Amino acid sequence: MTHPTLYIGIDCGGTFIKGIITDTSGKQYGFSRVRTGSTPDEIDESIWSLVRDLSLSAGIKPDELGGIGIGSAGPIDREQGMILKAPNIPALNSHPIASRLAARARVRVVLENDATAALVGTKWIECGERYRDWIMITLGTGIGGGAVIDGKVYLGRDGNAMEVGHMSIDMNGRPCPCGSRGCWERYASGTAMTAMAREAGARHPDSTLGSMEDGAITPQRVCELAENGDEIAAALIEEYSTYLGIGLANLANILAPEAIYIGGGLSLSWRLFSSRVSTLIEERVLPGIKEKLTITAVGNPNTIACFGAAKIVMDIVMDIG
Repeated sequence: MTHPTLYIGIDCGGTFIKGIITDTSGKQYGFSRVRTGSTPDEIDESIWSLVRDLSLSAGIKPDELGGIGIGSAGPIDREQGMILKAPNIPALNSHPIASRLAARARVRVVLENDATAALVGTKWIECGERYRDWIMITLGTGIGGGAVIDGKVYLGRDGNAMEVGHMSIDMNGRPCPCGSRGCWERYASGTAMTAMAREAGARHPDSTLGSMEDGAITPQRVCELAENGDEIAAALIEEYSTYLGIGLANLANILAPEAIYIGGGLSLSWRLFSSRVSTLIEERVLPGIKEKLTITAVGNPNTIACFGAAKIVMDIVMDIG
């Protein structure tokens, strides 16, 4: 059986690297996930093994792909295919991730910000042309953002717009690896939730969180405990949701979007956060903006950024062709 031209989209996160292989219709031919390494070489090898596995799953070789798209956190140099600064994956600072992979796969590799990739994936797979002005927020190891303005993806200069995880919500707040203080992602990311859970466990040593080893405390576990009625975890989720809602309210007032889509791994637990977030939107967003705002979680946060990365490279390759 002969497949149409296939493309791989990769979402390079602080904890996992995920990838899909797809065609121009959005049909998925395979999905794979590997742990993010701790050194540049380990990360390169992880990505290469993922590309080989996905290609094999579709019955082709890597050099038969139409192209590979990579979405990664942090400001990027799109022309050089380099991540300039990745606060949550410091091994990738100034690392030419795209050219390294292109040399091995022998196909076009395009690097894009991961939240922009999630935005493009949502526009392609879920949202379509339903909204003209909307934003995407990804809740994972950090917080990413993207915007569609008047129907067009807004990239800013060099593709580095909407680094919303690094807007400060407390000028004297927690230090951030980016070099600033009080960044939103120090309060409302998965990393922040884990840190809050460890602090709560230390304050309440007789609680479930207090009895857990550090490595066992994850955002997913905290959310599970809250859903099952654990009071300490529920209070933590309330605090987390407050920080999340404050940031979303700020963005709503700035951009007046029709919709905000929530992606990233934590979007799977959106039902736990939505009530408190809705209250803060009502309290803090200006009249004339809040009444027309829809906030919703994406359908499949595990693959949406991968689809976006694939769409970005296929559009570039097809335009050149």
